[in-house]
Amino acid sequence: MLTTAADWARANGLQALSLTTFRNVPWNAPFYASFGFREWSAAEAPPSIQASLAAETAKGLENRCAMVMDL
Repeated sequence: MLTTAADWARANGLQALSLTTFRNVPWNAPFYASFGFREWSAAEAPPSIQASLAAETAKGLENRCAMVMDL
């Protein structure tokens, strides 16, 4: 599914894909990294991603991080 999403994004001129996930699940980061994602630092992530993480925290979801795949 990630490969299909990346292919579609490239074909439609997008420059990146992003997602939010749990930082404390041991397999998450390595799994997404295998597709080319990297964790966004708080300073690098755009305001919309920072707002998504804040909204997730407000709903009780802790230990979240944002990841990005440059296309």
